[in-house]
Amino acid sequence: MSDAVSVRVPATSANLGPGFDCLGLALDLWGTITIRRSSEPTADEPMAAMALIGARRVFERTHVDAYQWQALYEGTLPIARGLGASAVARVGGIVAANELSEEKLDREELLSLATELEGHADNAAPALFGGFQVSAVDGKRVFHTSAPLPDGLQAVLFVPEMRVATKDARRVVPDSLSRADAVFNIGRSSLLVAALASGRLDLLDAATQDRLHQQQRAELMPAMVPIFEAAREAGAHCAYLSGSGSTICALATTNVEAIGAAMSAAGAANDAPGQTIITRPSAKGAEVVG
Repeated sequence: MSDAVSVRVPATSANLGPGFDCLGLALDLWGTITIRRSSEPTADEPMAAMALIGARRVFERTHVDAYQWQALYEGTLPIARGLGASAVARVGGIVAANELSEEKLDREELLSLATELEGHADNAAPALFGGFQVSAVDGKRVFHTSAPLPDGLQAVLFVPEMRVATKDARRVVPDSLSRADAVFNIGRSSLLVAALASGRLDLLDAATQDRLHQQQRAELMPAMVPIFEAAREAGAHCAYLSGSGSTICALATTNVEAIGAAMSAAGAANDAPGQTIITRPSAKGAEVVG
């Protein structure tokens, strides 16, 4: 058995508007989790702590002493910004621990563990498998598949300085919907998957509309709608709240610098300063790098 394994994991953007808790996209932004044998405690750092919890869940199943290990995190991913940082930590810890174990779990078992820790699979599935993932959870079983993306698609991220705690973002989501709103979201999320798979970029703006969570979360981030509008006016195909926020993601194929500048200006004008990151989807998920 090795004494250390490092795993590189992509950030993710979940929901994509209407696909609440079931759609997620891996991004070409990475964090690295290392699990190594050590009697020293893990540093008091949230990402490392989450990684170690994930690792211990695997070690318990593979009959490895779960308490002789330390977790380390390296990376510059924005935390508590809706880019799947917790999934990076948990998936990294789980994959590293599995690599260190002689009794290997398969990747579907690893996804089930990550989903259990995350509470949903929208970030866990793309973090583990990469690409654009559609998932559905039934108890401990996670049904998922990748869906195609059009060539040349880029993600323009506006990352506000303000953080949004997931518990606060979930608190404002309603417990029930009218039938009309449920049909609206089912139709839009289905249209979104089909539009991306068929390259119908002209449908993305309509397909990313939502009635379940984005309007409600605007009360936590009043600048959200003006930033959406600025992105579309600058040439983005669509814009949506990434995960539970506060990051806003615009999907585009051209004019990405201008779109980022417009989003940044709209944020600053609405008391929500932040930084812009231009990236693209990643076909790769978690991978062992050392």
